[in-house]
Amino acid sequence: MSYKISLAGDLGSGKSTVSAIVTERTELEYYSTGAILRSVAAAHNMTVAEVNEYAETHPEIDREIDDGLIALSDDPRSLIIDSRMAWHFVKGNFPVYLTTEPEVAAARIFAAHRSEESFPTVEETAENIRRRRKSEQKRYFEKYGVDRSDLSNYRLVIDTTFATPEEVAEKMLSSFAAWKRDPDFSATYICPLRLHYRTTSDADKVSALARALDDGEDIGECEVFFENEGFYVTSGTEIALAYALSDYPFVPCTLVKGSRGKDEYVRMTDSL
Repeated sequence: MSYKISLAGDLGSGKSTVSAIVTERTELEYYSTGAILRSVAAAHNMTVAEVNEYAETHPEIDREIDDGLIALSDDPRSLIIDSRMAWHFVKGNFPVYLTTEPEVAAARIFAAHRSEESFPTVEETAENIRRRRKSEQKRYFEKYGVDRSDLSNYRLVIDTTFATPEEVAEKMLSSFAAWKRDPDFSATYICPLRLHYRTTSDADKVSALARALDDGEDIGECEVFFENEGFYVTSGTEIALAYALSDYPFVPCTLVKGSRGKDEYVRMTDSL
């Protein structure tokens, strides 16, 4: 039986690097629409951002990519599909999203020195990321009526901001195995230092939870909502702090709907 993992994510979140690790450890083959898009950009002497903007009025570019994705539903191979829209087009896939803070993403892309995404400064790279995100959001919503950045579209969300590619790949593979056993499986793993929380915490409770965690106990999950590139804890602050205190790469979370409103939040990395 063949399986498909659809891998979407923020620019600079490490999708290609993580995919390489996953393919090395499994029978999955790699398929990338990003590579196709970059080749189109090079052929037209454009940046990827310019091709995205060009595609807003030239649907043949998206149609070519989308037709290829639809055909993958019947492909007998087991694949990891690095694509922003495979979760929407490929039947029966395990949809994964990798998320990363914009500043970290810009630094990664800047350091990679890709010819079609090369800019003189990290700041200009960040601006290019914003342009591409805005263009893609507009295009995908107008064409398909979907918001690809809505994290509820995915069975697995992993934050790669402060995690190594190996840690991300390991979490993806263990979650993929769980999904194969239970198609209703879903999970969210956020790096503790990326979280924001608004309430004071009980230091004794945090210490007790950290000790339990170090002893291998399951201490539960915290609830978070996603807004303007940030993850905000609505409940389970002590759980998140315990994971941070014990130097774990991820906090298991449940995604809920929410908004900051007028509430003041503290960045976890600033309070440890």
